[in-house]
Amino acid sequence: MLSWISSSSLDAAGRIGLKVLSTILFARWLTPEIFGQASLTIVIVSVLAVLVTAPFEESLTQRKVVNSRHFASALTVVTGLSTLVFLLAIGVNHGATFASADTARVAALVGWFSLMLFAQGPISIYTALARRHRGFKRIAWSNLAGEVVGTTVGLILAVSGVGVWSLLAVRIVGRFVTLAGLMATCPVVIRPGLSATHIRQLSTFAGWFFAGRCVGTLSDAVFQGLVARYFGLAGAGYLNMALRVIEPVRGATGSMGHNISMSFFMRVQDAPDRLRDSVEQAMASTSLILLPLFVGLAAVGPTIINVLAGPKWSVSGPVITALAFAAATTAATNFQASAFAAKGRADLCLWAVCVEFLLMIAALVLLSPLGILAVGLARLASNIGEAGYVMVMARRVLDVEVKRTFIVVGPIMLSACAMGLCVAAVGRAPWLDSSALLRLVVQIGCGVVIYTLLAGLFHRAGLRSAYGKLRGKPVAEKLS
Repeated sequence: MLSWISSSSLDAAGRIGLKVLSTILFARWLTPEIFGQASLTIVIVSVLAVLVTAPFEESLTQRKVVNSRHFASALTVVTGLSTLVFLLAIGVNHGATFASADTARVAALVGWFSLMLFAQGPISIYTALARRHRGFKRIAWSNLAGEVVGTTVGLILAVSGVGVWSLLAVRIVGRFVTLAGLMATCPVVIRPGLSATHIRQLSTFAGWFFAGRCVGTLSDAVFQGLVARYFGLAGAGYLNMALRVIEPVRGATGSMGHNISMSFFMRVQDAPDRLRDSVEQAMASTSLILLPLFVGLAAVGPTIINVLAGPKWSVSGPVITALAFAAATTAATNFQASAFAAKGRADLCLWAVCVEFLLMIAALVLLSPLGILAVGLARLASNIGEAGYVMVMARRVLDVEVKRTFIVVGPIMLSACAMGLCVAAVGRAPWLDSSALLRLVVQIGCGVVIYTLLAGLFHRAGLRSAYGKLRGKPVAEKLS
């Protein structure tokens, strides 16, 4: 398991490094309005990608027994759906010629950016196969290769003055390179084929998961649409910049945690006591890393945006702080949601996303007079509500008491917040005003030292337990 974590961590570190580098350059070459166009385009195509990938992405992993026919049928269906959705997107593009200039521009971008679906669909199938084989190294290296090539192409296009397509190229080129990597390293050849029986066997779980993914992705699209409505394309651009700081960390850690935990939770889904213990251990071990990471990111948010993007993007600083705290609130409960999926209770994941969606939209509308800060606060409020719902459901489904969750996670959160307050206070020192980079280095250094001391004093047993788990050596599953 330690080698899996190492590979996934290297992938995450590499992608974060590339995101930092590209953000520094893109922010100086492109305007907030261009970032806003790219953000809306990506989130709309993400909704379309759910229609292609969600029906089978998780059910192929969750189901106890699968064979090659399940994967072949799923691959055939997602390829057909990709073709259908792409043609519909192109049709909408041609039908939007009489709309406003901004709408027509985004519609055109969505139409051609939908080519990414032909990579995203198969990626979901090959990723599911890799997860069943515990091939997390293959996933990590393929993702990293995609990020490297995509970022390189995007930067070359930006230098050439291409504009918004330089941002979109990072995603679309990266996805096709990732697919090529997964296919090249896959130990099983998935040949196209279609079996209605095998599709029906996957559909029970897939229906709930599909609905949950639809609502989750649609909520992002509606949220970003409302941000553009209240604060213009520039406001959407500021949100996009904040997400470029938060999402590489949140996405990488969330994906890594879900992929690895699902492979363990799936094997004990019929043993309630073992599943409960596994969930609690996962929350305790990962919180020692994730909570100080996100709280620290919240503390240095205003500083890091000045270092990466310059003063013209400083509006994004408070948004980064709120988004980082939002990520911290669900860092532990995400493992409870993964356990719901392992038990085949994807319906609970759907209702959790619905709670988040409703709270996020309501909070954004109510808080919009506060300006762009309302964007981050709305996400924070919705994540707190989602975490509360998941904890209540975990008590019923996993026998994990709400009180137990607070006992496991609460002390770690207190240590992380104490560290965060110290880091934020250090950032206000007058002698650091001369250099934003120096302020960031000093803040990060103080955060590492302070949290290390706190962890050594109050969480030593948890650290030993986590290290012991990491050294376990799992056995890969063979596909029948």
